[in-house]
Amino acid sequence: MYIYSMVAPENSKAMVHKINIHKIQPYQRLASYYDRLMDYIDYDIWVEDIELLVQPFNPAKHWLDISCGTGSMAIKLAKRGLHMTAVDISSDMVDIAREKANLDQVHIDFAVGDMINYQSQQAYDVIINLHDGLNYLLDVTDIQLFMANAYSLLNPGGILLFDVVTPLLCQTHFRGYREIFHDENGGYERITNYDPISRLAESVFTLDTGEVDTVDVETHIQKAYEIEEVENFCASSDFEWWQILDDESLETGTSESERFMVLLRKNP
Repeated sequence: MYIYSMVAPENSKAMVHKINIHKIQPYQRLASYYDRLMDYIDYDIWVEDIELLVQPFNPAKHWLDISCGTGSMAIKLAKRGLHMTAVDISSDMVDIAREKANLDQVHIDFAVGDMINYQSQQAYDVIINLHDGLNYLLDVTDIQLFMANAYSLLNPGGILLFDVVTPLLCQTHFRGYREIFHDENGGYERITNYDPISRLAESVFTLDTGEVDTVDVETHIQKAYEIEEVENFCASSDFEWWQILDDESLETGTSESERFMVLLRKNP
């Protein structure tokens, strides 16, 4: 499901040394390139995997996509008859997601919010957090808050489904990763490096502004988690049942998995 490309040495330098560097919030400008960054993903297969995983529990139709990005997953699920709410911390991502939903003529309740403390009067039957959203939580306390909040938002018997990137994936693909893209708006250069000690992957996106000697820079930091840590997240939560699966095979996850799909259920 996941494909990576163009690796450069770890000492690769950014696009150009510019005089004026504007440090901006993650996905402030990258939001407009996000679908291009994700265009290697077959969302239809991803949706089929999700449906396969939740099917044994026969969940009802109120779903929440927390950290929804530009809404691609939420839109596909809405087209399958689900009542979707889609939330992201980036207002720029939500604006694009709303435009895409309008073009596809599907109704989705969009909101700007944080996965840790998003609140709603609506209780949900399934909550999904994909696109490596959980890896943006760098502290165990924040992960515990996220899981507790998701638990509070679920109906009895509700399902929480999220994915987690592992150190193996980061060491394999992101120890000196470089990508350059140009378009009519200028484009970007991405440099990603992974530190196996801290298990932090730092992606720096340098984006052209169209102005001489000026660039925008977004820095994205994610943390990779081992299977033992994910097991501890689940065991310390209020969820009574969970599974940790390999993202590719959907079999039980192991230390050889590059990404986990984690499925938790609230007691009926």
